[in-house]
Amino acid sequence: MENEEEKVESQYQFSQPWRIFIFEAFLFCLTLFLGVLTAFRVNKISTIQKIALPKISFWQFTFNFILATLFLLFVIYCVRFKKRKRSLFKALFAIAVFFGCLLFIESWIGEPVPLILTTLLVFWWLKKPSVLNQDILIIFGIAGVGSVLGLSLEPKIIIWILVIFSLYDFIAVYLTKHMIKMAKEMIEEGAILALIIPPNISNFRENLESVQPGGRFLILGGGDIAFPLLFSVSLISTGILNSIIVATFSLVGLFVGFYFFTRQKDRQPIPALPPIGLFSIIGYLITKLI
Repeated sequence: MENEEEKVESQYQFSQPWRIFIFEAFLFCLTLFLGVLTAFRVNKISTIQKIALPKISFWQFTFNFILATLFLLFVIYCVRFKKRKRSLFKALFAIAVFFGCLLFIESWIGEPVPLILTTLLVFWWLKKPSVLNQDILIIFGIAGVGSVLGLSLEPKIIIWILVIFSLYDFIAVYLTKHMIKMAKEMIEEGAILALIIPPNISNFRENLESVQPGGRFLILGGGDIAFPLLFSVSLISTGILNSIIVATFSLVGLFVGFYFFTRQKDRQPIPALPPIGLFSIIGYLITKLI
């Protein structure tokens, strides 16, 4: 009976796959648009005020990423008590999106409004977590962090990051499968750093508890959005047109990944970053020819 229900649920999820892609593409583009626009504003303000943003090296970025991944794996495999693990995941999510949202809103509005709005958004998510407030927090959070972090990274460094982390994504999904394990664990605990794509607009109102691995909702990891945003933002100083070109090509990569995902006979999670990263780099190479 359980298998039959899962089969029906899966069929419902992909009865209109391109509608889901439209929602996915819209949320993806909205995040990149807000992030690039915010970065353009931050870069303009820092130039006027002659503020030099600190540069981040490839090794600094990689070290922090590995540290964060190891910590999450430690929580997943070593924290035994369900309630404690759930509380820890929720706290980590709330802290991450709080600072990201604060960065985003502060770029446009003076204090204390950003602090009040961010606190209300996080409180809303904690009190009544839904697909809608989850996606709002992720969009604002990634746009905020990406707009600042991207300005501190050189485009050539991000190319290396995309290549290496695309390979990591492939290994983590198909070989070690720890990425799938982490995603499932976070979904079950109701605190995943990802966009949740519903099959219909009305499903944005659903509680996060209705989001299950392999269910009706599509999950797009935060890194699959953050990396192309970082790349786009890193090109702000060379002209916003270059940023738009890279962002557009990353959308093509998203489409290619979704196409292959829907072509599977038995639908399984796939690494979304490799096609997104590949087309982002192609977009960058085109900007060098213009």
